[in-house]
Amino acid sequence: MCYKNIDFEKKWHEYIESKEGYARERAFDDEAERIFFKKLSHKYDDNPTLYDYSKEVFDFIDELIDEGKNLIEIGAGTGKFTIPLSKKCKGVIANDFSIDMLNVLEGKISEHNITNIDTVQGKWEEINVGHSDYILSVNSLYRIWDIKDALSKMDKLAREKVIIVRTIQKPLFNDLYMDLGDKDRTCPDYIYIPNILHSLNICADIKFIDVENEIEFNSIEDILFKMETELNKKINISDMLDKYIDNMIEKRENKYIFKHKTKVVIIYWNSIS
Repeated sequence: MCYKNIDFEKKWHEYIESKEGYARERAFDDEAERIFFKKLSHKYDDNPTLYDYSKEVFDFIDELIDEGKNLIEIGAGTGKFTIPLSKKCKGVIANDFSIDMLNVLEGKISEHNITNIDTVQGKWEEINVGHSDYILSVNSLYRIWDIKDALSKMDKLAREKVIIVRTIQKPLFNDLYMDLGDKDRTCPDYIYIPNILHSLNICADIKFIDVENEIEFNSIEDILFKMETELNKKINISDMLDKYIDNMIEKRENKYIFKHKTKVVIIYWNSIS
């Protein structure tokens, strides 16, 4: 098949449709997504996320954004990227689908007397916002169905640059599962975005950054439970599994530490608007 004949938005749709269980429910059911973040919002900042364990990612984004400019952030959440970037920006519009996540952000805005962040609740595809110098998305495009239109909207509304950050998602123990004969569950959606952009006559720059995050477990039983949750099935204890746990998981002060390694892709381009 000729590259030009590949419909990468269709590939994007096929990936979303291939999701299973709760991930699929969240992808297609707005109420399920609302409930997920309602439960998560009050404890979201208790656990490290990309901003916390990869200074290199934030620094790279920070260098792309000039001081004194306006920014729209899609999927701002509780503001882990929003608030630090607001220190250099003239104004920030923080957009998120979850009102509960934005409520946490608004609490921080009030607590720290921040005057240059405005919040807008709703889907990026549906909200009405004006032009901005920069548009940023960090891990927030995963359930947008009409992704081509969403990317086009970003390009049209950005005066200077669009920045899309995507952690390459995969189960914690994906390598082990593959050794045990399971399929590779690495999320491929980051591959489709540059190709969809190409169909819009946008040639984006792409930067990959290695990231590592320490995941803490209280017991071996908790590790096995996590594995069974990710695989959605019972697993049998085997020599391979025992060896994997011995080699890949560190015992530290009565805790079991797994160093989860993946990559972050940053897709960015100068807008043509």
